Amino acid sequence: MKKWYLIQTKPQQESIAAKNLSNQDFDIFHPKAIINNKTVSLFPRYLFIQLDDKNQNWTPIRSTRGVANFVRFGLNFAVVPNKIIRLIKIQQQQTIEKLINICSHQKGDDIEIQSGVFKGQTAIFQNYNSRDRVIVLLKLIGQQQEIELLEKEVIAV
Repeated sequence: MKKWYLIQTKPQQESIAAKNLSNQDFDIFHPKAIINNKTVSLFPRYLFIQLDDKNQNWTPIRSTRGVANFVRFGLNFAVVPNKIIRLIKIQQQQTIEKLINICSHQKGDDIEIQSGVFKGQTAIFQNYNSRDRVIVLLKLIGQQQEIELLEKEVIAV
């Protein structure tokens, strides 16, 4: 029975490893996106490979150009459930959209708050956090204060 496993690649060689493994007739899943006309890996340094643990020869994998090693937990290879692979494939487009949006604001950009108590105020973008929120600097009472807002509450000025 085929299972998905996780492979670690050499730095910035995900595409090389994926191509070379595919040339050897291995099933590879390499989630990637095109952002600002540049192809980026959604999981830098990692690929998913589908293998039959009973009938397939794994020995050429480690010596394949671009491959560093299998990911292991102790002596066991890291098995990725089919359900997780399906979810990654489904979520891949949403992740690409989020990454494109992340590129829309840079630290120091002026932004305008669109809702809430500070609606209409101009602030300075600081960074994104992991919960679809942004951190901005807003001048209050003569001092810059860090405020966390929903990403959809701000636009570039």
